[in-house]
Amino acid sequence: MMQEESSELIDGAHADDAVTAQDATQAQDAVELERIHAENKFIRAMDEALTDVRQRSYEGKLTKSSRWRKLALTPEGMDARTFEEQVLMFIETHDHAEDTPAIGKLVAPKPLSVQLEGTEVSDDEPLPELDVSDIVLIYGKKGIYLYSKALMSHSFAHALYQTSENNAVATFVDVVRSESKTYPRPVAVGTFMNPPYLWANSKTLEVYEQVKKSGSFDDIHMVRTSMGEPYFYSTLYLSDAQGKSLAEWYGVEKRLNP
Repeated sequence: MMQEESSELIDGAHADDAVTAQDATQAQDAVELERIHAENKFIRAMDEALTDVRQRSYEGKLTKSSRWRKLALTPEGMDARTFEEQVLMFIETHDHAEDTPAIGKLVAPKPLSVQLEGTEVSDDEPLPELDVSDIVLIYGKKGIYLYSKALMSHSFAHALYQTSENNAVATFVDVVRSESKTYPRPVAVGTFMNPPYLWANSKTLEVYEQVKKSGSFDDIHMVRTSMGEPYFYSTLYLSDAQGKSLAEWYGVEKRLNP
């Protein structure tokens, strides 16, 4: 009799242990599903934010990360500032584009909705990790700027950045050095009349005078063509002889011999 009672107690204990283990497994599964759902919501929201960055890059605009706080992108259960910080952290910790001139042709990743088109994805399945290999981050005094390297040139992005930071001297020096190094060629005064600068020639000459007076940019020189048009170049990349001859070529000879 005692043996039967003891056996029943043991069986009951085993049954209780089995129920407890099953409950624990179900609880773990529920927590995991909740995590997947939250992660998927974040991925979809981040995809919208990055799609906006790429669209604006195509339109010739930089994007400040603070813009995401104004858009209705933040997933449920997360405040806008936390969302902004987590998107930036994701980009920083994943393979992303360097803030340098592009080498070769880059292609911007398609939006997640396009990638998944025609594919049935359950809410319980983790979404694929987003590709940010084309995204560049620029850290400024007035905010963090982003652009797609596949859709906007490095030089234009930096022109927009410097303009946004309201630093005319830095803008001017950056453009002159970049043109002298990349092409290489001097920069006509009229170049700064185009977007995103929209400077009158008189302002460009004023900025050049500020550059010279600062004493910090001894490599920035100006030369005038035989027609009197000012050109600017950097002696870090062009000699005075090269700057003068190239200015004459672009400003006079090329126009006479198209």
